[in-house]
Order: sequence, then C-alpha cells, then structure tokens
Amino acid sequence: MIATIDWLAVGVACVVLVIVLGLVALVVRRRVIARGEPLAMVALRRGDGWKLGMTRLTTDSVQWFPVIGMRVRPILVWRRGELDLGAPRPVAHTKPIAMVDPVQVECTIGEERFLIAIAPGDYTALRSWSESAPPGLNANVA
Repeated sequence: MIATIDWLAVGVACVVLVIVLGLVALVVRRRVIARGEPLAMVALRRGDGWKLGMTRLTTDSVQWFPVIGMRVRPILVWRRGELDLGAPRPVAHTKPIAMVDPVQVECTIGEERFLIAIAPGDYTALRSWSESAPPGLNANVA
C-alpha cells in the first residue's frame, strides 16, 4: 500500500513553521540590537505617517532601528549634544500603532526638524540623557 501525503497538512505545517521562525528572528534581533543597553519604542514622523522603531541609548548617541526588518545596524544615529528635544505634547494626528498614550516631541538637529512619538516615561529618560554630560567628561571637577 502506497502512503499518501496530506498536502494540506504539510502546507499548514510550513506556514506555522515560517511564523514561528519569524517570531524567533524578531526576538533574537531585539536582543542583538539591545546589547545590554536600554531600548525604547519611538515612532518617527517625517512626512505623512509614523514609522515605528526602537531606540538604543548609548553613552554618546541615540540609535534608531525600524521594528520590522532584519537590520542590526541603526538607520539613524543622533549624537549627544546635537539632538535638541522640544516639550512633549499630545499626539496631534493619528497615534502610532502599538504605542499606548505616546507624547509627540519636536526634535531638532542643526537645521533638520522631525517629530517623534514616545511614551512619557521614555521621554523623561531621553530628556535626562540629552541634558547630562557623558561619562568621563569633567570627571575630575570638584
């Protein structure tokens, strides 16, 4: 007797496998991006819509990565001292997906202006980071 293959079951199993592998890849990518540094969800607005991303705070920069994708290198890097954060305001337009009660902040780097949406607690951390001196700077001041 020849065994028959249930192609529907094989197809469903393949779809489930692809979904599971995709989720595992997202988790692994997030861990690789974090590298032991704090991460925050930050949506970036440069035009019509919000683009959801993750930011990593390092000692000298904020690095922005898109949520969806396989890149483990930042797309945007904002240096400490160059990034000027405005006051937080309620989000004026549609809220970014997957963010609960974000605030909208106008940011400036030189002549470039853009908006970010960020959770209030993460804004406080980002603001504190941007206003403080990096480790080692003026360490010997009494």
